[in-house]
Amino acid sequence: MLLLLALTACIDEAAIVDGEPIDMKTPTPDGAATIATTPDRSAPSRAPARRMPTPTGELVVNDCYGGFGNRAGGAGIGGLGTKGYGSGGGGISPGASTGRTQPRPSPMAKPRPAPAPLPAAAPPKTVSTTPPPAPSPVANTQGGEGGLLGNTRGPSPSPDAAAPAAEAEPAVASAPMQEEARRAPKDEAQQRQQREKKNDAKEAAAADGLMDRIATSTEDDADREEAKPVEPMLDWGATVWLSNDDSMSLASAQRVLYALKRHVPLKTSEIRPHELLNYFSFDTAEPAPGRVFSVLGGAEQDGETLTVSLAVKGATPEREPLDLTLLVDRSCSMGAEGRMDYTRRGLQLMTEQLQDGDRLDLVLFDSDVCTPVQNFVVGRDDPSVLNDALARMRPNTGTNLDAGLQSAYAIQTGRDAAEVHGRNRRVLLITDALLNEGRVQESLVAQVGKNLEEHDIRLSGVGVGREFNDKMLDKLTENGKGAYVYLGSEAVVDRVFGPGFDALTRTVAHDVHFALDLPDSLAMERFYGEEASTNKADVQPIHYFAGTTQLFLQDLRVRPGGVVRNDPITMRIEYTDAITGEPEVQELRTTVGALLDGDPHNLRKGQALMAFSDIVLAQSMGGGGCGAPLQAYRQRSGAVPGDAEITYVNSLVGDLCHVEMTTVVTRGVQLKLKLDSDQPIASVDLRCGGQHTTQRLTAADQIARFEDITPGMCTVELQGNLPMTAEVEVPESGGDLRCMVRGGRVSCT
Repeated sequence: MLLLLALTACIDEAAIVDGEPIDMKTPTPDGAATIATTPDRSAPSRAPARRMPTPTGELVVNDCYGGFGNRAGGAGIGGLGTKGYGSGGGGISPGASTGRTQPRPSPMAKPRPAPAPLPAAAPPKTVSTTPPPAPSPVANTQGGEGGLLGNTRGPSPSPDAAAPAAEAEPAVASAPMQEEARRAPKDEAQQRQQREKKNDAKEAAAADGLMDRIATSTEDDADREEAKPVEPMLDWGATVWLSNDDSMSLASAQRVLYALKRHVPLKTSEIRPHELLNYFSFDTAEPAPGRVFSVLGGAEQDGETLTVSLAVKGATPEREPLDLTLLVDRSCSMGAEGRMDYTRRGLQLMTEQLQDGDRLDLVLFDSDVCTPVQNFVVGRDDPSVLNDALARMRPNTGTNLDAGLQSAYAIQTGRDAAEVHGRNRRVLLITDALLNEGRVQESLVAQVGKNLEEHDIRLSGVGVGREFNDKMLDKLTENGKGAYVYLGSEAVVDRVFGPGFDALTRTVAHDVHFALDLPDSLAMERFYGEEASTNKADVQPIHYFAGTTQLFLQDLRVRPGGVVRNDPITMRIEYTDAITGEPEVQELRTTVGALLDGDPHNLRKGQALMAFSDIVLAQSMGGGGCGAPLQAYRQRSGAVPGDAEITYVNSLVGDLCHVEMTTVVTRGVQLKLKLDSDQPIASVDLRCGGQHTTQRLTAADQIARFEDITPGMCTVELQGNLPMTAEVEVPESGGDLRCMVRGGRVSCT
């Protein structure tokens, strides 16, 4: 999603639907658009900025770098999060650094309004006919714990949380919060538990799916253990709700590439294959004027499977002025692996992407919180003020993320409605998320993202360091409907804070749901994204970022009798317009025939990336990735010639598996072996050209289906009362073979 390729030449934006050219920018008579099948390779343009009045409010500069030994400041009393004499930090801690506030007047300065009260934590929303009670201020006269969750503390960290350097003292929730929890409906609690179980099961599901695809090649039948294939339940002609990634994250893809390049071991939990479909670049069609989304489609049929790719691109409309609060971790752990160096480099590059009228705050957190710059307005204030504050950031003490989030929240909500109208309000968190002070429970800190979201303040995250707390950032940005990325090299830093900065900070649609309407001839067999369901409520909506692309890749089962080229396929996108706040629906239509006639590059590239993820997953689980998964990847990547990104992945795979990746391996064929036997056959082994694949059978299904088989002479072994073998010739085009077993004799034709 953040990788941009310099592509040249312009092409005619027309698609062929069963021989009829269709202008991609002309809607159908009922207002729907058409799914494009020809990519638009024109150069992207930068979005113009909307002209708005220059923000008021004086520039505030604090000395946050004057030394770390004297922290004798008074107790926090609310305020906007600045530290030092007189302003406090919302009751964050009883002490603060001794830097004094140094306001710099601006031509349009006016008194700051009082900060908004910090809401107490509430149970998840339920559908109700009565409005929820408004949040009330939380008194915290003792300083200490405050934060977005009110005057409550969470339990001690769970075992899977990052191990803290200094364990925070466990505490219990306040009486009001306990009472709210008791009143929470049981069905909502069950839904929360089900969602947590679903999220926790993603890693296991990925691993299980991989193992189903890896053929066992050992020669010892006694030791060979194969997972019994399960025939999927097919829902023909269904509407399927899809989500590629509910947090729009890129961190896993970036982390995988970083680890392979530097020969660093990967944990299975760090690998999320669907993020590759967000991170890598794909051909797209430009959204038509006045439309938020475009879709570029393609399809290929392989036997009973129709694989369809749909590349969704968000528009890049007129840019709103930015209200950006930078929340930067300067704890001691940020000194490792060049984390602070990456952070400084990225933020200094970010200043080049800003436009006149953008307003910035810089909040630093370690054991305490300090705000060196607040209400900095681009084009009004001296750039050296911001640049100097960024250049002087250094690692310091512990990590109290909750306190930092509280201060960022107080700054954003401390401005009146007229002051923020028509502005893009966002918090950008940069951290390794290794919490060791304040609230360290992931579920409690992650609630902050939801509280920000409820005030129309988006939260994006940037993880730094090999060991950053991925789970914490994922929860934070999922609740805050933002995205998060990972900084592991200067090249990634330059891309994220350079051309990718808009994608990190601008949303064009909120609460987006994608639905795929299928004809009766097709059913969803496999979706390569994160979530898919015929029940809309099971799929979490996302916020969609400006100019970004997601590839929706799916395998559809074709009814017996073959594809029907005139059958319609529709992608329906439901969302809330980010500017107007109004609900919208956009439909994009095509036919099966048009997709089959479209450009297959995206589809083949997506398949290659999924095969690449199989290699990485297998290696993370103890090895085996350089066997059958490597063979499958070589075939898939060979179908994407000339793609510079796949060439780079080839180099990583070749280095990992110690093989030469310049040789193109053609893809094998599909073979269906039908059995007619007078005795039960439990499984069928097929050996072709060094390949060894096993398919288990059931009493109800005596057809063995094999993928990517090398044509030529093969050996079939049937596991009946005793093993029985026969020689078969697999045609160059694949196809069907029939094996008859009678009285111990085997004949295959």
